[in-house]
Amino acid sequence: MSGPEFIVAIVAIGCITGLIKKWMDNRYSGTEAISKDELEELQQTFDQHKNKMQKRVQNLEAIVADEDDNENIEPEYRQIETSSSGSSLNNDLKQKDRVRS
Repeated sequence: MSGPEFIVAIVAIGCITGLIKKWMDNRYSGTEAISKDELEELQQTFDQHKNKMQKRVQNLEAIVADEDDNENIEPEYRQIETSSSGSSLNNDLKQKDRVRS
């Protein structure tokens, strides 16, 4: 093959490859139309999901707000009962200074 024939062959291969690619892209583009019923069903599903997420966020905000309110209340220290076997366990929870340090 001489120079001009080689150039024509490369240009032809490039053009044919481009046409094949374009044809395949158009053929497999998946441009199917969505029916009105499917669109309404998707909208309802989205609205339900959105409402559930809003409720979850509200619940989480309420939990966080309750925790913030409870931080100001001093915790109760309970007496831990020891077993009747006479072991020498001490209840250090009554000694608040030790617990907080």
